[in-house]
Amino acid sequence: MRPFLIAAVYVAALAIAPAVAAATGGTPAPLRSGGAAFGSPLPVPDRQPVARQLAPVPREISNGDAAPTIRLHVRQRGVASVRGRIVVLRLPGNRPVGRVDLGRVRTGRRVTVALPDELALTTGRYLVRLHATDPRGHVLRRSAAYPGRARVVVRRRPPAPRPAPSPLLPAPALSAAGPGVFPVAGPFDFGGAGARFGAGRAGHVHQGQDIIAAAGTPVVAPYAGTVAQTAFQSSGAGEYVVLDAIDGRAYFFAHCQRGSTVVVQGAPVAAGQPLCRVGATGMTSGAPHLHLEIWAGGWRVPGGVPIDPLPELRAWSGR
Repeated sequence: MRPFLIAAVYVAALAIAPAVAAATGGTPAPLRSGGAAFGSPLPVPDRQPVARQLAPVPREISNGDAAPTIRLHVRQRGVASVRGRIVVLRLPGNRPVGRVDLGRVRTGRRVTVALPDELALTTGRYLVRLHATDPRGHVLRRSAAYPGRARVVVRRRPPAPRPAPSPLLPAPALSAAGPGVFPVAGPFDFGGAGARFGAGRAGHVHQGQDIIAAAGTPVVAPYAGTVAQTAFQSSGAGEYVVLDAIDGRAYFFAHCQRGSTVVVQGAPVAAGQPLCRVGATGMTSGAPHLHLEIWAGGWRVPGGVPIDPLPELRAWSGR
């Protein structure tokens, strides 16, 4: 009797098992702990990085402009970062003129890189190349779609239109503010006839007085006043400062050393306060000197006119 009961229970269990399996969806799913689904192949990392984007902004600049920025996007599935660098080559000939080490570059992200102004790109054509190496030593894969290089064109800056010559006034009386501080704080010379006010120039006349001095000699304010403007003009005055002085006149100091200006627009200055240093920037003969202009009525404004600085300079210097 007992063997019969055991056999009956076993048969009943076999009958119930398929029903339970059907009710619970068949074979139970394996436990998940994240990552790929059970049984699916793991993603294989790309063999080489690819430059999905390499774009100079802007692609064309004029001589003397700041160097363009570079937008880049490196992609390599399964790799978090690569080591990168940018090389700038002059065409034709692929002569290297500059390099920027990027260090670690995250893949899958857009990055903007500023080329240093020290590259000083002159008129011509340039090739910007991206180099990238992944942790396994594999380098950038280049193709027609993703070459990893781009061109930059530097065009010659058109000459700025020269202003019509302003009427030249005879030397006025000395400044109503009294004797001023001589603007060059060091040994100097007034040069020859070509350095004088009214000397002939191509398309215009010389509107100031050149003061010959050693490069780096401090240039100072002759009177107290307010800095009206500071700027750089590669095709003309170079680095310059304009001062609106307390005597009602404007003083223009040109061809200063690049990066030597120590005042900013709108700043008040005292008589004798440094403004910049003697240099030879812009369109000059190459010899360091200060080009000084004195304007009655404002510098290059309607109604403003240049006057001969030499009588004033001689009075200030005692020469």
